[in-house]
Amino acid sequence: MLMRVTLLIILGGITACGRDIAEQTPFKDLSEQMDVLAILQGSIGTDIAAGDWQSAYEMTVSMDSVFSKLSDDFPKHQRLNKPFSEYYAVKLDKTVGELLKSIKSRDSLAAVKGYQLLVKRCNSCHNDNEVAERAHL
Repeated sequence: MLMRVTLLIILGGITACGRDIAEQTPFKDLSEQMDVLAILQGSIGTDIAAGDWQSAYEMTVSMDSVFSKLSDDFPKHQRLNKPFSEYYAVKLDKTVGELLKSIKSRDSLAAVKGYQLLVKRCNSCHNDNEVAERAHL
């Protein structure tokens, strides 16, 4: 019994320490997260073109999850003129929602238009922050 209590105290301390570190420093830098987004964005376009609705949906949900993580992790960053959450709210939240809706309904035309708008919105954020990299269709 004493060993269990000791083990629980040690694990609780390790978990608490890990949580403090995670709150202070994001696991991935903004550039690394953007690399993940580039891969997801490319996959979404490929999946829509191939009619792979399940994968397109999963990749879009994953992309939105990364956007959410960026919103939490980057209230400020040297490469951002304002918090990422503000860019997400204005440029991406509705766009991603509409894209998911079109993918769910398997509406090819709406999905292609939604995907094109997503790429355009990503690039507009890059323009706002003078980032040379571009999302591509």
